[in-house]
Amino acid sequence: MDQHLLLETFTEVQASLEDIQLKRKRTHFYQKITWGITGIYLLGMLLMMSSLYLPGTEFPLGDILSKAQPSASNPYAQILPLAGLMVLIYFSTSFFIRAFQKFKTQEMKTMASMVQKLFPNLEFTQGASPPKKEILSSKLFAWLKNEDPVYNFGQLRSRSREVEFNLADIGIIENDLSNKATDTVMQIPLLNLAVVMYRYVFKNLVSNKPQENLPYSFRGMFCWLKFQKKLDGHTVVLSRNQGIKLDRWSSFKFREEQEIYLEDPRFTENFIVYGTDQVEARYVLSTSLMERILELKEKYDNSIYLSFQNKQLYLAVKNENGLFSFPSGNIKNIQVLEELTRQIEIGLEVKNSLRLH
Repeated sequence: MDQHLLLETFTEVQASLEDIQLKRKRTHFYQKITWGITGIYLLGMLLMMSSLYLPGTEFPLGDILSKAQPSASNPYAQILPLAGLMVLIYFSTSFFIRAFQKFKTQEMKTMASMVQKLFPNLEFTQGASPPKKEILSSKLFAWLKNEDPVYNFGQLRSRSREVEFNLADIGIIENDLSNKATDTVMQIPLLNLAVVMYRYVFKNLVSNKPQENLPYSFRGMFCWLKFQKKLDGHTVVLSRNQGIKLDRWSSFKFREEQEIYLEDPRFTENFIVYGTDQVEARYVLSTSLMERILELKEKYDNSIYLSFQNKQLYLAVKNENGLFSFPSGNIKNIQVLEELTRQIEIGLEVKNSLRLH
């Protein structure tokens, strides 16, 4: 990337970055105040409701709690605290929601301005539909189901006669046992309040950034492009770890796959390969291609996944902060633009460096 263009872009968005930093701090402050107040109120409700099931137990402020129990003269004692909670949440969160919306709106506008300035030959879209069909077709996520929520935080497109290239910042939430168990617990009185206290109060109070409270199973870059070679089967390259291997083994969707054993020790140390055809997998993963994939992993310094099938290449790189969102910490410097540019350029290099078209 031309350093002059980087400096020029940074000069144009510097004031906006400072404004985003201020809005983010304000949003974070409101987040802590909002959930701090709500947490205290919920704790009081838990004590009051627990006193019904633990008679004879002494609680702090026991006299006040006893007066809050339902009786003939006060039949709505339990309804009133719930109504009070609703009112409290409504008013306390209104400041946070307004601040958060202003912060996110400013962030999206500034990000769009930066990307369009730095990459004028690419089409950048925010608010596009998630590329769920492509994600499912990629076979990269063995745990992914049709009903799992997928989010798109921004997408770059590049089209030419030879190749069509797409790069998206996605988030996927797996409907796993943990989330299912949480949904079940949320149906149980008292326990559901404990879940709310942990997920929305405690986590937000100790967090260093404004939270969206979405437990992403995968957040990061997802690319897909077409190349000219026709493949009969599919080959999947995954960063090596036990979780990936267990997910693949326990899934019923890829029974036709077999593990591909390659001769390059450096590659097999970093990646595990599955495919439907041993010969085709070795044809796709030539010595030179494996070297380029290793170079990509070094550049990203993060988990990287690829798959090859038909005439399509898919690439996913995990990034907990997301590609088209500003990282936590200080963003009032040119390093923010340099990191964004580095990640996008590496994604764009895929269609050239892998030489599959």
